[in-house]
Amino acid sequence: MTDSSQAVRRTQAERSASTRKRIIDATIECLVEKGHGGTTTLEVQGRAKVSRGALLYHFPSRAELLVGAIDHLIEAQRRELAGVLATRGPLPLDGAIDTLWSGFNSFLATAAAELWSAARTDVELRALLARHDRALNREVRELCTELFGSSSRHLNFDLTLATLIDAMHGAARASVVRSDRAMAARVAGWKQLAHVLLS
Repeated sequence: MTDSSQAVRRTQAERSASTRKRIIDATIECLVEKGHGGTTTLEVQGRAKVSRGALLYHFPSRAELLVGAIDHLIEAQRRELAGVLATRGPLPLDGAIDTLWSGFNSFLATAAAELWSAARTDVELRALLARHDRALNREVRELCTELFGSSSRHLNFDLTLATLIDAMHGAARASVVRSDRAMAARVAGWKQLAHVLLS
């Protein structure tokens, strides 16, 4: 293979990756702004400024498009946690809880919450998300083991982490109608509970 043909192939691969990223970014924006019901393939196509053929090449169905967005969200959250670990290492308990909450209380998490809610009535989406959820739970558990440092070795850590994650899922949805002060009080309560469980 010549250098020129390799360059052409790299350029095609880069163009394809760029198109896929535009589609994913448009999907996430649409989920946050319009919700699951308003995130149609036509809406995403228009926002991403791609042809119908390009959209279907990367994502043959709406469910696959939405799961592609979930893949991106999971990877973004993984990178964010990994970045915290790389720069700051394991954190004291309160700092670890703040970091974990920031992942649930973000633009990306809002888009993810839309999909998890929609999966209740969308059978295809639910089946795809169920597989991703198992993988995500394993990955979050591994990252949190590092993030929480010595606290992760406590006998009650699995119970504490599961309680925190479930509480944060619910609080992220409730934050739409609750004030910042109410949410700050909720976070303080989680820290209190974690200190008791891990004392």
